[in-house]
Amino acid sequence: MQLHLVSGFLGSGKTTAIQTACVTLIDEGRAVGVITNDQGIRLVDTEYFESIGISNRQVINGCFCCNYAALDENIQSLIQADNPDIIFAESVGSCTDIVATVMKPLLLFNSGIDVTISTFADAQLLYMLLIEKRNLLNEPVEYIYTKQLEEAGTIVISKIDLIAEEKFNAIQNFLQQQYPGKNIIAINGREKSSVTSWLNFISPLVQRCIPASLNIDYNLYGTGEAMLAWLDTVLQISAVKDDAPSIARLLAQTVYKKIKDEGYTIGHLKFLIDASIKLSYTAAEQNLIATSDEINTTSSVVVNARVQTSPEVLKQIVDTAIEEIQREKNCTIIKESYTAFQPGFPSPAHRFVD
Repeated sequence: MQLHLVSGFLGSGKTTAIQTACVTLIDEGRAVGVITNDQGIRLVDTEYFESIGISNRQVINGCFCCNYAALDENIQSLIQADNPDIIFAESVGSCTDIVATVMKPLLLFNSGIDVTISTFADAQLLYMLLIEKRNLLNEPVEYIYTKQLEEAGTIVISKIDLIAEEKFNAIQNFLQQQYPGKNIIAINGREKSSVTSWLNFISPLVQRCIPASLNIDYNLYGTGEAMLAWLDTVLQISAVKDDAPSIARLLAQTVYKKIKDEGYTIGHLKFLIDASIKLSYTAAEQNLIATSDEINTTSSVVVNARVQTSPEVLKQIVDTAIEEIQREKNCTIIKESYTAFQPGFPSPAHRFVD
């Protein structure tokens, strides 16, 4: 069995590519599974995979490295339940040092499992950070971003359909010079043929060398994670006259605009409306992944926000947006659950250096 670890910064296109890969492989008669990961508890991506019928598990309340036992338990659970040919394990976007803390332990402790690691990087964000040198991320947060690229078995430049050719060429040249000898592939995560090229590229890599463990400063790494705010909430919208899912979409756009207007960098901002409409916003783009024409007076919304600010500020922005939408649309928005926090200091269960 192959297990493909998929790392990369928040909003880098990991989930979209995994979804396309799973649908493609299932159409070919292959059995697949997905393990999602986050510092929070209620995950948009887990529920979205569930809604489209892809077998999945989740590791919550911390990254794979800090919750290694939970990762291993979920791998075994998928094997027992579905006997998959391929499992995709998507690490939380604020995590790095995956080779030493996840890949090498998996290979050591699990016979019969071949492991690859791909690190996704949004083409537009790559260009803004590394070519234009924009100060979108605080230095410790950018440290995490660059360490993810440094340890990659394969760097996957994602969302290439959204960037001009000359910018893409500049990115490729930069990465080839900065990381000589590293595998680099570019994909459109929504396009089956493009994602198939990625799968065909990484599958033979199980026979090749394991990437080197990082030389990493955990104090700087932990400082970077602490500069990111996590907010998870489940909202119930009740409307009198308007369509509740439309109100939910307006709320999503309002939250996004307020964060941008305040100048805070978005890692990712995801909304899952009635388990069928997924909205996704990042520092570089906004995107509607799925939609529905159904009209309802009630709607359930799962929100995952990962933003470079404090939890208190992020909570205030979301609360203000909710209050404004309630007044504007004469609707009721109830917070079924609500949490805002910073990730804890990374403490891996295992770490194997070279």
